[in-house]
Amino acid sequence: MGMVSASTEATGTPVPPLAGRMHAFRSLGGNCEFGFVQRYGGAEPSGLLRFAYTPLDDLIEALTTDFSRYGAPGDLILEATETGVYYCRSQTYNIWSNTQRQVEGTDHDALLEHEYGRVAHLKAKMLADLATGAKILVRKVEPGEPDSAFARLAEAVWRHGPSTLLRVHEADDDGVVPPFRRTGPRVLEGGVRRFAPGEQAWDVDLESWVALCDAAYAEHAGVPLAWLAPAPSADAMRLPRGTTRHKGLHREPGLSAFTKLLDPARFDPATPYVFSAWVRIPAGASPERIFAVMGRERLGWCDADLTVRDRWQRVWAAGRIGTGQHRPCVGLGLIGGAGDRFQSRDWHLHEGPVPDWAAPPPPESAVRAVLQGLLGRRT
Repeated sequence: MGMVSASTEATGTPVPPLAGRMHAFRSLGGNCEFGFVQRYGGAEPSGLLRFAYTPLDDLIEALTTDFSRYGAPGDLILEATETGVYYCRSQTYNIWSNTQRQVEGTDHDALLEHEYGRVAHLKAKMLADLATGAKILVRKVEPGEPDSAFARLAEAVWRHGPSTLLRVHEADDDGVVPPFRRTGPRVLEGGVRRFAPGEQAWDVDLESWVALCDAAYAEHAGVPLAWLAPAPSADAMRLPRGTTRHKGLHREPGLSAFTKLLDPARFDPATPYVFSAWVRIPAGASPERIFAVMGRERLGWCDADLTVRDRWQRVWAAGRIGTGQHRPCVGLGLIGGAGDRFQSRDWHLHEGPVPDWAAPPPPESAVRAVLQGLLGRRT
């Protein structure tokens, strides 16, 4: 992760840091989710379908015809969405690309001209990548999608070259995540705990995506799995390690912040950092939200599960320091009233987009264990 030491175990082959591994993947559309996974992992590769909505049948047609009519004169139009952002749509292949440009204040004709140039450049680049088979191509499984549909997609891809495909499933209704495995010479499959909501592609389950991509990269490149525990910041600031009690600061429900200011001069503004802490919510509290805070630009995160009481759970947030007039902060936030409270301990700030999810929870104190035994409940 710039952030994780490169490994040379077993094969003697250096394993690139997370950002380098993420550059080995290219999205086959679906929606923008995997584009955000790469961004949160520190990678910003160019890709024709990286931030695009692409129905499967239309994608197969585009691959079968070498994207020949994508970006042809008259093919592209700009569509204003409900969010006030322009999407560029191919009328031939029904590919919708997020321009990430607001309708208000944007020169329509200049943006459309830019999109024609972007599509021409990235289309040539994608066809070259397909011919060499150098990239791992990612496609999520749509609800109700049969195996035969994926087989047609694979056939359309392989007519260009020997690319490896990563087929990604969502956990089933019981929360079981399909394990990572190779299902063919050029097909990898695995799962994540959840896909991002349809209209919130940025809300990714970053931990499970990173684990899946690392496994796919290791299998594809013939290298060991990377050590994904985050590397301490060279200028790590002192943060609380012992147990701290927090309570709502307002009579009516509102935001109570328990944070420390960061010194931007001590951090790389473009590097992802992750803050994590263990929290315990007592049975009598009823907060609306307990969450971690990290920097200005929020990337991945995991809020507290409000159904878990009287035991430790970890919350975390990844972000960048970025630039700006006001000093960024790190710590915890509570949305709730004066009667809401929780405990926290073991605050950590490291380089990286995800925490060390193998870290064990804090041990219960001997006094708590004795009281629990005497009272038959947690205290």
